[in-house]
Amino acid sequence: MGSIININRKKWGIGTLSLIISIFSVTFSFSSLGEKTIGENILKAIGVRFPVMVISTVLFVIAIFIGHKYREDYGAKFGKNISISFIILMMILSVISSIYK
Repeated sequence: MGSIININRKKWGIGTLSLIISIFSVTFSFSSLGEKTIGENILKAIGVRFPVMVISTVLFVIAIFIGHKYREDYGAKFGKNISISFIILMMILSVISSIYK
């Protein structure tokens, strides 16, 4: 018996950054330590006063762009899908919070 060659094996590349950026952005905006999100703690530590959700949205958009452009790389499609899902979630939560405010 000969060896089996996996032709569809995905490579690690720039598209893999899509997954990494998506996971970082989720952690940055949705995980908390105490009463503040991790993103708020990081921004306070470096002295930046900017809304965490804006930075997260920008990171999600970057992840979508990278995941779309380098879709053949390992984790690119998953990172892109995570980013799209969380952008939609943030939009829904923003609408709900403005309705019940």
